[in-house]
Amino acid sequence: MDKVTWKKESGFIWALLGSAIGFGNILSFSAQCYKNGGGAFLIPFVIALLILGLPMLFLEGAIGQRTGLPIVSAYGQVLGKAGKTMGWLMVAAVATIGGFYIVLTGYSVAYAYFSATNSIPADTATFFKQTFLRDSGSLTTWGGFSTPILLVTLFCAAFSWVVLTRNIRSGIEKICSLFMPILMVLILFFAVVVCFLPGASEGFRHYLIPDFSKLSDGRLWRDVFGHVFFSFSLGLGIITAYARYATSNTSIPKAMWYMALGNLLISVTAGFAIFGAVGYLSHVSGVPFKEIVKSDSTFEMGFVIFPQILHVFTPWIGSLIGVIFFFAIFIAGITGVFSIAESFAGNVEVEFGLSRKKSVGITSLIMMMISLVFCMGNGQRILGSLAPMLLGNNMLLGGFAEVVVFMYIAKDIRSDALWFKDGKRTLIYYLAKRVVPFILLLILISAVHADMQSPVGPSELVRWGWFVAALVLGGLLAQKSQKSYATA
Repeated sequence: MDKVTWKKESGFIWALLGSAIGFGNILSFSAQCYKNGGGAFLIPFVIALLILGLPMLFLEGAIGQRTGLPIVSAYGQVLGKAGKTMGWLMVAAVATIGGFYIVLTGYSVAYAYFSATNSIPADTATFFKQTFLRDSGSLTTWGGFSTPILLVTLFCAAFSWVVLTRNIRSGIEKICSLFMPILMVLILFFAVVVCFLPGASEGFRHYLIPDFSKLSDGRLWRDVFGHVFFSFSLGLGIITAYARYATSNTSIPKAMWYMALGNLLISVTAGFAIFGAVGYLSHVSGVPFKEIVKSDSTFEMGFVIFPQILHVFTPWIGSLIGVIFFFAIFIAGITGVFSIAESFAGNVEVEFGLSRKKSVGITSLIMMMISLVFCMGNGQRILGSLAPMLLGNNMLLGGFAEVVVFMYIAKDIRSDALWFKDGKRTLIYYLAKRVVPFILLLILISAVHADMQSPVGPSELVRWGWFVAALVLGGLLAQKSQKSYATA
């Protein structure tokens, strides 16, 4: 049976955009800009995109297209079972991220309903934390299930399962080719509408005029490079999972450039719209712009501040805008879930020789079971404890390992045609091989050092306990999987 590939190169690109464009672009990017001096964040963001994001995208795309394998098998082809252990460690991270990403996507479904029914009270913070999350107040106190969160989580998990059980063409490619253009239109629509709101210009001013003094703050650069790495889901084999379905005629450099530019465009446009909306809220409420948002939390920006903005409109307009906005968030979230689940399922399918439907069923069940943890009253606190590992240290370790293994040990990847132009190696190649590992190692050492300076408490035990458990599980799975590779 012939291997299934993307039907069109454009379908591959739309799927990549679906993977890259998520909460990080629409909510986290704006929160980071707000925290780091507006336009001052845009300058290092573009720099980080060019010297870190693109080289890593090229590398992960080359791994998938060249080997035709998911990340565990690709590692195994080079380093045998030791490589597979690293691959399964990344898959464990993907499974855990998928568990809470389904829940977060569900938030958008719930808030679209709340917006349509005008169910969000004026005290949006208390509603989000107490009524919706049913926050237990402590990491170590589970509390009960939040029924609304559980219901929308089940919906998102079922929707993802239906799409993933189809082959890559009739499932992910078809849905992403429909959803992503809709998302872009919705974000552009918001940006245009916001331009006509009184006070929006104050938000635009804070967004577009850089506070250059921020550029001397090393924490800004750390946040930017970390945001780029997280935004593209690098180091986890997610891009590789999609690239393995690319034909030999597919231009990986072209696809990755489109992905990077689309990611940048959506981030900047969404930031423009949200800053303008916050400016409008400042104008109407009389609260100074810099005092509207209290933290750089993605959740505060999306589920506390934006509902406040909806309240300053007449009810029917607020409902309409709320439904459209949270539907856009849903698209960004669910297409990210697709890529996460595909990466997980692809490794199970190849390594254990299972059918696609069975692999998707197993991985969907595992992710759903993990997601239940984040539906509890301490779900947000568990997420806060795990995030520095799952979206920080572990991703950085995965990215560093990819560069070392596939740019220094394996020969096939670094000889791929995508690294050459007119017979000469490109700048992207030298960035990927020499600059990227230095940056990743520097950030990783800094992050681990900062973590080690913190007193050991429940949060530290949760994230390092997860790492140890995932590493042990990775080693066990490396021994159990069917495929065996000779060391390259």
